[in-house]
Amino acid sequence: MIGGIYVVGLKNITFQIEGTIRFDSNRNTWPTDASGKVRECIYMKDIENVIFTSSGIGTIDGNGKEWWGAIKFLLFPKNRPRMIHIVGSKNVLMENLLLKDSPCWTLYAEKSNGLLIRYTDVDARWTDQHAHNLLDLQAFNTDGFDVTGTNVHIHDCNIWNQDDCISVKDGSSNMLFERISCSGVGLVIGSIGSSRNHNITFRDCVLPRTFKGIYLKTRWYDGPPIGDEASITDILFENITMYSPQQFGIWIGPAQQVGNPCSLLWPYVPGQECLMSGYQTWRNITLRNIYIHNPVHGPGVLMGNTTNPMQNIVFENVVVMNQGDTPFGDNYYCEGMEGIDGYVSGATTPVPPCFPFKKPLNVDAQFLEIY
Repeated sequence: MIGGIYVVGLKNITFQIEGTIRFDSNRNTWPTDASGKVRECIYMKDIENVIFTSSGIGTIDGNGKEWWGAIKFLLFPKNRPRMIHIVGSKNVLMENLLLKDSPCWTLYAEKSNGLLIRYTDVDARWTDQHAHNLLDLQAFNTDGFDVTGTNVHIHDCNIWNQDDCISVKDGSSNMLFERISCSGVGLVIGSIGSSRNHNITFRDCVLPRTFKGIYLKTRWYDGPPIGDEASITDILFENITMYSPQQFGIWIGPAQQVGNPCSLLWPYVPGQECLMSGYQTWRNITLRNIYIHNPVHGPGVLMGNTTNPMQNIVFENVVVMNQGDTPFGDNYYCEGMEGIDGYVSGATTPVPPCFPFKKPLNVDAQFLEIY
């Protein structure tokens, strides 16, 4: 099937997908706009009461391998189609689907109000290896579910990709993500620029051999703080288990991405930098019952900006076991965290050196064996 499907104003419709919809991979015949930008596989705008479902498992195959690769990325950057782009939806249900090998972002649900996704899996990889090797990671920008808006619930989904598994983007509130299996660049809030983002929960998730794990990120703005108009507040990550994350299990700080002053090569390549903006406000961020087993590197990265210190950041029972000691040793890397209002409690170990309010720990061998 050729892409460029464009739908506006659809209401009260059910799409029943039985079997496989497979998109063409020929860039030369793919529809483009007047500027030469390729059109999305499926684009929908202002839809309401729409269901995507299957009686078994319906598959949408983006045939992405023909669009991926480092050389093609250099030639075309992000001029690749998203699989599904929905703008301005109300009351949408997606269930019982496999979204496979999208050329770029898999699902971008923008300005949603009442989105439910359940029993829907995302798979984007070159190989069948249970890891993210250099070949697999060349499936750039294959985000799983990217969402903005309000009243979003995603549950009981399996995601294996080479970018953000779930990404909560600018202008989002009242969202719940639960019982997700994620292996990619993690469970993500961001990157956030100049918008308010609040009341977002991730819980009861497992991350096997993921690249990053919990990833909260902001974009660079060279300006003073503007309060809640640019903020990440009232965030909960709870009951999250990771196995052998390949980079960092926890990253709170700047977006590590092209076009942002935090290089993808930092901290591994000398001379690369990673800068954190003080423009956005961070408040009421809780990580509770987080268990990270055998991370390849240290526990994670915590980066702030002293012009706008983070407020009420809580690590409760955040336990890292058998961590590596590269590139910063066996504790968190902290930078720009002076003045932070940070707390640890329960069995949290290691204690981030930049958290000023610490309670006694009670971790013994028996605890580590259980978890």
